[in-house]
Amino acid sequence: MKHSSIPLSQTVVTLCKTHNVKHIIISPGSRNAPLTIGFTNDGFFKCYSIIDERCAAFFALGIAQQTQEPTAIVCTSGSALLNYYPAVSEAYYSNIPLIVLSADRPKHLIDIGDGQTIKQKDVY
Repeated sequence: MKHSSIPLSQTVVTLCKTHNVKHIIISPGSRNAPLTIGFTNDGFFKCYSIIDERCAAFFALGIAQQTQEPTAIVCTSGSALLNYYPAVSEAYYSNIPLIVLSADRPKHLIDIGDGQTIKQKDVY
């Protein structure tokens, strides 16, 4: 089984497995590649690749609603995370177990004028 070399991503994957989070919906990107590697190379997880983050979040919401089990959505950094907001809001107010995993940029790469970057802390 291939794992990411990034210790934090290994920890996140292990925690999801420990807490029986089986369904992982991934919107691929460069920043979340270590998580994608970890989830897709572990047979415990049922992974789905959906490029559009808004669609991915509502797809995950449907799985979580039907199974009543925590379901995770994974995206890259920046504004990709904001596309999850409508489904996250619906999950919150409907008490549906949805887990959001987003790979943030290092602090030194925030507020330097790059496109599609936001301050992710407390974004919801």
